[in-house]
Amino acid sequence: MFIDGSFVESLSGETFAVENPATEEIIDDVPRARAEDADRAVLAALQAQDDWRFVPGIEKCELLHGAARNIREHRERIATLLTQEGGKPLIENMDEVEWVAACFDYYAEVGRHESGRVIPPVQRHQMNFVMKEPYGVVVCIVPWNYPLLLMSWKVAPALMAGNAVIIKPSELTPLSTLLLAEIASPVMVRKRASRWSVTGTRASSHSPAASPPENALRNSRPNASRK
Repeated sequence: MFIDGSFVESLSGETFAVENPATEEIIDDVPRARAEDADRAVLAALQAQDDWRFVPGIEKCELLHGAARNIREHRERIATLLTQEGGKPLIENMDEVEWVAACFDYYAEVGRHESGRVIPPVQRHQMNFVMKEPYGVVVCIVPWNYPLLLMSWKVAPALMAGNAVIIKPSELTPLSTLLLAEIASPVMVRKRASRWSVTGTRASSHSPAASPPENALRNSRPNASRK
């Protein structure tokens, strides 16, 4: 698991094997997350959320572009691991890595300019506008078939909108997500917003997302204290 900028073991010390579907050989072992591990990721994300939601759009734009550059620099390494754990041909995974980088680049530019809109007033002396605010900590649950592309479709816009992110990859393909966290984190390290990935089976990982530490996710939303 990758929590708060560091690779960590599960609190129970349990692991599970990741297999190459083509050869049925074990590629690696990863920590088996339990509810207490997911709670640990939630608390780390909440701490980051307090800062990340106020980072200016231009700064987040630069950080996401930096993540895209790092991903492209390690394209072959990422694609090779995708092939080993997912079974798709290398050429397809090379394309997927480029699409992931392009996704981060795209939302970096969208977020540079989009923060709300001005609505035509009813009266001459009025000014009506909409300001978009971050929702809070977001949990991204990702399937196995396009583990990085489908992850980036969730993570990049959530980050650019000012939300801290927890990633739950498929237990079949967690290694590429962990590698991406390692590769992208150097440019995100100052604000600590994209650095949580919890590995484990569906049953163990979904439960704490539905029942987080008391009031944790509720209080991460804007204006939560006023409701």
